[in-house]
Amino acid sequence: MRVAGTMRPRLRAVVVASAVAVVVAGLVPAVPAAAGPDLGKAKAQAAALRTEVDRLQAEAEAAAEDYGAANDELNDVVTRLTFANEAVDTTQSAADAEAARTDAAAAQLYMSGGPGALYGSVLDGRDISDVLDRIASIDSVVRGQIMASSGARLVAARARLTASDMALLTAKRRVLEDSRLAAANRAAALQAQAAADLAAADALVRDLVERDRAAAQAAAEAAAAAAVSGQLPWTTNPVPADSYAAIDRAIAEAAAHPATPWAVAAITDARQWLGTPYSAGGGGVNGPSTGWCSSSAPDDGRLSNGACAATSTVGFDCSSLMVRIFSSAGHLLPRTSRQQWKIGVHVALADLQPGDLLFWANDLSNPGSIHHVAMYLGHGLMVQSPHTGGHVEVSSVYLDGLIGAVRPV
Repeated sequence: MRVAGTMRPRLRAVVVASAVAVVVAGLVPAVPAAAGPDLGKAKAQAAALRTEVDRLQAEAEAAAEDYGAANDELNDVVTRLTFANEAVDTTQSAADAEAARTDAAAAQLYMSGGPGALYGSVLDGRDISDVLDRIASIDSVVRGQIMASSGARLVAARARLTASDMALLTAKRRVLEDSRLAAANRAAALQAQAAADLAAADALVRDLVERDRAAAQAAAEAAAAAAVSGQLPWTTNPVPADSYAAIDRAIAEAAAHPATPWAVAAITDARQWLGTPYSAGGGGVNGPSTGWCSSSAPDDGRLSNGACAATSTVGFDCSSLMVRIFSSAGHLLPRTSRQQWKIGVHVALADLQPGDLLFWANDLSNPGSIHHVAMYLGHGLMVQSPHTGGHVEVSSVYLDGLIGAVRPV
């Protein structure tokens, strides 16, 4: 779920552009020389601040993922509770019917004087045929009473089981609601702390932090490109003007050489969602939906003016888009990007095929820091739901933060 801590791609173009200026052309003006010894102190403060802010934002992203997982499980529990409530109604109706049968059988026995009196009436039979008929009738009445009592006991047992299930589900719902709230509060607190740390620094230190971050991102892009030099199954292509044509090409190529049984159908379903808004926490197997604004840093479902866009925007976040398009193909993925990383075969970039999933992380050595997922279309292109304010789109695969690829199985 690309809900939190994802500077890319909303800020990536700006950051990379400034970083290129730093690394390639050396155009960033020097920090004012008047600082003297204070410059060294400011640089040290900036380095410490950036480390702390990056740590807080990474933890906030993890909290946002925890929120998404708890929210998804809570939705499942609520659905099961709904069915359990319906089962209670059904069980009650069955119990009423069984009670009526039991009452009727008991009344019949009472009117006849009980089982002993019924069997005693056999002696009044006129002949052997009449005796046998009476025995059969009496046996039917007594068996009916036994069956009615047994049925009532069975329904009662089923009712107790249903009540127990509801109690367990209700308890689990409370735990999940508490867990979801705790994750949301933790994410918000971490982001607030990061913002406070930045606000408390003076202008020079903040400027140094941003310069350092831009240079580091440019270096990461360069290192990632060098690491996979000659191994990528594509050459860098510009984003096509016609996104539908790019997806149609991916569908045709996946049909000719399918990497998985779901590739063609997943890509085909993705086509219809082009242009659908991003909604943090929104979307699922049934399509786009509104989301929530309880995550953080920096894509928390809010616009730059602080307004919560997610709760009023019907759309997908990155991982829910994958859930939707693969479910339409008959393959149900887990809800979050971190969970989706674990459900397939990891493939080298050189072996990428249309329909494979691409993942980005803050720490390339730690899959727990994964925050974004997209689907590869071939030719260096992918389809993704990028960030608040964005839409489902075809875009170029970027290497900064790309931790790897998975082929769903």
